[in-house]
Amino acid sequence: YMQNSPEKLKIKFIMLMARALHRYGASADRIETALYVISEKLKVQADYFSLPTSIMASFKTEDDEFTRMLRMDPGKINLEKLFVADRVVDQVVDEKISLHEGIQILEETISKDAIHPDWLVNISLVILSFCIAIILGGSLQDAILSGAFGLIGGLFNSEVKIERIDTISDALIAFLVGFVSIVFASKFTTIQPNIVILASLIYYVPGLSLTMAIGEVSSQNLTAGTARFMGAIVILLKLGFGAYLGSIVAQFYFTPHNEVVAALSEISKNISLTFVCFSLVVCFQARWQETLWIIIAGVSTFWVNKIAGLYLGSIAAALIAGSYIGAGSNLFARILNRPSMIVSLPAIILLVPGSVGFKALEFLFGQDAISGINTLFTTFNLGIALVAGTYFGSILIKPKRTIL
Repeated sequence: YMQNSPEKLKIKFIMLMARALHRYGASADRIETALYVISEKLKVQADYFSLPTSIMASFKTEDDEFTRMLRMDPGKINLEKLFVADRVVDQVVDEKISLHEGIQILEETISKDAIHPDWLVNISLVILSFCIAIILGGSLQDAILSGAFGLIGGLFNSEVKIERIDTISDALIAFLVGFVSIVFASKFTTIQPNIVILASLIYYVPGLSLTMAIGEVSSQNLTAGTARFMGAIVILLKLGFGAYLGSIVAQFYFTPHNEVVAALSEISKNISLTFVCFSLVVCFQARWQETLWIIIAGVSTFWVNKIAGLYLGSIAAALIAGSYIGAGSNLFARILNRPSMIVSLPAIILLVPGSVGFKALEFLFGQDAISGINTLFTTFNLGIALVAGTYFGSILIKPKRTIL
């Protein structure tokens, strides 16, 4: 009886929007808030429950009550499709387009390929790993080897689709990186395996998931936050164990050199930082029109964090940088009428404590429990400070956008 009713179209539109937001990287608290706002605008009575792997919605009409559920894998960030979804909601709510047109646009957006193809993403992973090695203080040889690992990891993930391997692909890549890094370090005195391993695996370290999980728990989305947190921890364990095992196996046959190598110049690090932000445009599937804003957001956030850290320490620096991201991304959204996540996600990724958590696991696997536990606490403190900062920044400059 509801097949062609306005309620049917509204509910279909809402569930398509839920699918898009979930699939393309929004956290549970953002998804639920967005869906409640849309329901209020469309005059639909509903309750929502979002998890990293599903969304449930209960709708109430004049004649009936019923439930919808979407079962999905954890989403991958796609800023271009989030931009389209955000714009469609505004157009439907403002009655610039009809519900039929909104549904059609969302269906086309969900079904179409990402704007940046796999080969371009793989190139961006090379740039990302290469530049991160330089920022971490590595030599040119460290950066070249890290870039090569970035390409191998990207090709492996984009080409290998075997289900059994896919579940442990992170661990396999980490094992390869750990093993080969030690082999090269035994042959070339300029190779620093710790820097190479971290730079090569930085794309796979779930720092953003850890931070999102802390944010979800802070916003009382306890189930979603706990599930996301445990998922991130398991990924960290796979990466840490794979890298540690590869290093240990390699050290049975090869002895790495421990020569101190001079880092590249500060100019090189600053240039590398710009290229890291550029690579995130491709990795996060953002539109080319957002490139300049993403670079500005990423570079400025990095320097805010670094300068604050020199005077106030890492925890306070994360709080200040988080406030800067929260306020700056909302200002971006208010002025340009675009989703704040376009600049907030790439900026946050440069600060998230995932790499610190990875180092903690290295200590734990190496039987250095005290250093490992201390580093884990630092990871959690950085995540909490970063989330608290973004909330405070949103108080300083309130978001204008209704959705993202």
